[in-house]
Amino acid sequence: MPIYEQTSNKKNVWVAILSGALSGLITTILFWAFIQPILEMSEVPDVTGKKVEIAKSLLEGRGFRVYEETAISDPSVPDGTVSKQDPVPGSKVRKGWTVKVWPNNAGAEVPNMKGLPMAQATVVLQQAGLKLGQVTMQPSDSVEKDGVISSNPVFGLKVSKDSQVDLVVSAGAGEVAVPSVRGWGRSRAQEMVKQAGLNVGGVRYVYDEEQDPGLVIRQDPSPGSKVAKGSNVNLWISTDVEPE
Repeated sequence: MPIYEQTSNKKNVWVAILSGALSGLITTILFWAFIQPILEMSEVPDVTGKKVEIAKSLLEGRGFRVYEETAISDPSVPDGTVSKQDPVPGSKVRKGWTVKVWPNNAGAEVPNMKGLPMAQATVVLQQAGLKLGQVTMQPSDSVEKDGVISSNPVFGLKVSKDSQVDLVVSAGAGEVAVPSVRGWGRSRAQEMVKQAGLNVGGVRYVYDEEQDPGLVIRQDPSPGSKVAKGSNVNLWISTDVEPE
């Protein structure tokens, strides 16, 4: 009987040892799974309104990683500072968590450059923090040659700084076709020239016994020619008065 009691005691010892080891293992697992993460949790500081580099330094000093998102336009904070962040300030997250920050680019307003010479418009854009984009030349009856007609984005629109602004610039008055006024009387010929957007230039009278007097027998530029709007058309009109 003593032999059986000794064996039973040894068995109980081993059971106790195994139970203790299992309990310790469970405690360790629970600690690393639940307690340790809580101990490693940290509050996300508020970096909105701070310079981006300062915000990064502050977050990294708290054990967070930082990802800089594309800049946004936010007039409520200065340029170059953090406009918003995610997670929001005060959030409890693990150290090593990535905090996203959005830098602010408050933007610039496209200045009204209509009618300004091209060279001056370029300077105005630079002063506004913008860049000159594509330039398109277009005939214009209302804007002098090399003056700005319009822009894209349009005048007055808010855009990000360093954005490109395309300009449409006047190439001068558009070209028109010279009407044929030969064979018409002076009054009618002058009316036709003006209707075409042109002006009557010099008027000369030429003796021509084969033509009825008072009719246009010659013009310059010639009919059908393409000239700038507002150009002069010179007329030669027949007369039955012989030169002295």
